[in-house]
This record gives sequence, structure tokens and C-alpha cells, in this order.
Amino acid sequence: MSNSVEATPFANRSEIVQFIEEQTAEAVGRALPPRTRRVPWVTSGPVGRDSAGYSVLKAAAYALGYVGPEQAKEEIDTHHRLRDLFAGYGFLPHHGAQSFLVPLASAHLPAFEPHGRQLQEEVRQKMTAHAGRFDPEEADWLQRRTLPVRQKALGTLSGSEGGSFIAPAVLGELIDLQRNLEAFAAAGCREIALPPNGRLQIPRLAAASTAYWVGEGTPLTESQPGTGSLDLQAKKLGVFVKLNNELLRFASPSAEGLVRYDMARAAALKADLAMLEGTGGTQIKGLLTYAGLGTHTASTVGANGNTFEPNDVALMEAKLPDAVEAPTAWMMRKGFFATLVNRRADAAAANDGRGEFLFRSPGSLGAAPPVELLGTRVVRTAQVSANRTKGSATNLTYALLGYFPDWIVARLGVMEFLASGHGDTALQNDMTYLRGIQHIDAGPRHPASFVLCDQLIGS
Repeated sequence: MSNSVEATPFANRSEIVQFIEEQTAEAVGRALPPRTRRVPWVTSGPVGRDSAGYSVLKAAAYALGYVGPEQAKEEIDTHHRLRDLFAGYGFLPHHGAQSFLVPLASAHLPAFEPHGRQLQEEVRQKMTAHAGRFDPEEADWLQRRTLPVRQKALGTLSGSEGGSFIAPAVLGELIDLQRNLEAFAAAGCREIALPPNGRLQIPRLAAASTAYWVGEGTPLTESQPGTGSLDLQAKKLGVFVKLNNELLRFASPSAEGLVRYDMARAAALKADLAMLEGTGGTQIKGLLTYAGLGTHTASTVGANGNTFEPNDVALMEAKLPDAVEAPTAWMMRKGFFATLVNRRADAAAANDGRGEFLFRSPGSLGAAPPVELLGTRVVRTAQVSANRTKGSATNLTYALLGYFPDWIVARLGVMEFLASGHGDTALQNDMTYLRGIQHIDAGPRHPASFVLCDQLIGS
């Protein structure tokens, strides 16, 4: 290699220092950039881990001072590059320099310029670098060792209100984990990047022009198409996680996966619920609250709830507009779907329920029933409410059918990350509190692409 520095024997440390100073002075005199200076190769921090991937735990540990900058090179570098990238589009974190930016979704990072596209690819590789080293058994051990990290807050810290103790099975980007948990993602919604300014307007045609038959020499009647837009504006969604400080110090891929899964699950369930029934304002406006949503009343109507019948499946699909060639998914509770697929016709006597299965095809009797109705996949989720009311009943549910690519979910590609070990409880228990804030909004391109059948008896 040309211009290389030949190996030079040094008698002692002072000669090494002198050699470095001479080479540095020579490089400066030639006005060479620092990376081209011919000095002996040295390193600092953990040896052999310069490409260890991105760690949310290390980001938290660095923010709290548990590790130095040499142990969190990737996290610090990614934070600065994300901050500079988004600052160029006018985005500033809520808490300024105190916020630590964590990649939420590399696909949603602004990649309009070459450096943005390069950063997008680098972030994707860093966030998935540990995927092959994830150990489910180690994660199970960590779950038992550090139980508080499994308790999430969807408004409270109670495990009965959103808490879950399901062990993680994957390690990847936060957005990938969220997609695995969200009912709308499973139903086929369309995900797009929310611009750094937090606002997105999607134009749409609200009403068509009118055509007329006209005679010879007769003027055409003027008609005006109606236009509108789907306006998406960033809503702030926060997730609050408590974890033992041993996790920050341990910092294995399994511990990393545990925390990522925990934060992603809490945020995903909260956002998903709002997409169904959210009131708008500071949260996402739910699909069920939109005017223009198709509605269907079940065939058997009761004073305290309606009964969903086999013919309602096709009747609901018939209420979709012609522009929807075929729906992509149903959305309903698991218990409600189980009731449907197990319902049988009468055989020898009224109400004996011993005849053929009403919601299953004849070919499926010897196997597990397919998770579909009339050929359309069913997404079963507890996000669908079981407390709808009619008459004296307060435990009713609903079924939703639609073309879910017409539901648009827009997210910002980063999460604002704050870590704190202050406060009496955290200090006494040697714990760290992590708070992540992401920006998200969602809405329908056409509310008519969905049909709701409400006030249904669930069992």
C-alpha cells in the first residue's frame, strides 16, 4: 500500500509519544483531515464491538451516566445524526437537549436526500444487528429475574389493565414489533411516514361529477366534483416503563429484546385501541366515530342485543362500495368468532343445536375451522369492545368488515427517549424509569370502505 507507515521498533513509551506527535504535526502541516493522519492504530472502549448494533438499554444507561460515551458509541452517533437530520426539516424534541432520539422505524425516516437514505439503511442494520443473537431462554430468565419490567402502563400500572407477561420472541426494530401486535396492521392497513413537521394532508375526491344526456344544440348542465382531504396531525403517544438497573448493566441481546418488546407492546395496544374507538383531540380519532362509515343491523334483532346470522356475512359485504372489489379482513373478538364457528343448526328438535355448522364450509368439518368468513380473513383481537350497550345489556360487542388499505397510519421515524433514576421509589429500589414518546396519527381515506355491525350478543 502506498504512503503506508512502516513498522518501527520503539524502545520505550516516550519514543511512541514522540512518534505520534511528529506524525500528527506533519498531517496538520499538510492540512490533511484527521482520518488520513498516519498514526499507529489505537482504539478505546470495548475491543471488537464497534459494530455491535444499536441498544436501547445502552442509550438509557448513557443518559443516566451508568456507562461512558466510549461504551455507547453507536447510540450517541445515531442520536446526533437523527437530531441533525430532523432539525433540517424543522423538528425539535419536546425536551431539547435532554431528549435522546431512538429509532422507531427506519422505513419512516425522511430519505429525500442521499445522506438521509444512507442513514436509513445504517439505522436498519444497527437495529437488527442483534437479531441472530437473541436467546429466548435467556429472555425467560430475565423476565423472572426482573419482574417489574413486564408491567406496562396503558394509563395505570395494573397488569389487569393492559399489562401482559407474554415473553418476547423476536428482536428487531420497535416498529416491527408494533406491527406484530396491532390489529389494524394484521388487517392490512397502509403505513406511511409522518413528515418531520408532524402534518400530512392527503387530498381525496368526496363527490363525483354528474353526467347528463343532452340533445342536439342543447347546452350541457354544469356539475362540480366535490373534494376534501384526510388531515393527519401528529398525536403524542407516551409509554412509561420501569426496570431494574441490573438490566442496564447486563445489556445482553435478550435484555434488549425484553425492553423493546415491552415498550412496543404498550404503545401498539394503546394506539390500536384509539384507531378503533378514539375520541380525537389529543388522541387518534377512531374509525367507529367517522361519519360515512357503513352500518348494518344484524338479521335477528333483540331488545337487549342482536344476533349475528350466517346471511349477515354476505349482507355486510354487499354494503361496501363498488370501488372495493373485495374486503381484506374482518375484525372481532376471539370469543365472538368462536361462538360463530361453533353455532349449529337444529336437527331433530327445535333449539337442539345438533345440525350442520352454520359458519363453516362442509370441507372443514374434519379439521380446525379456518379463521375466515366467506373467504375473508378474520383478525381476532381483544381491542374490539365487549361493553357495547342496548336495552339492559352492557356486554355486547361488534363486528367490523372493511378494505383496510384505506386506513392510513402515519408515524414519525424516531421516538423521544428520556431516562431517569431520580425520585424516592426509583432511588430506593435501584430502578430506572424510561419514558418514550412517539408521534402518530391515523385515519380513513374513505370511511365507506368499512362496514360496522354493532350491538351484537357475544355468546
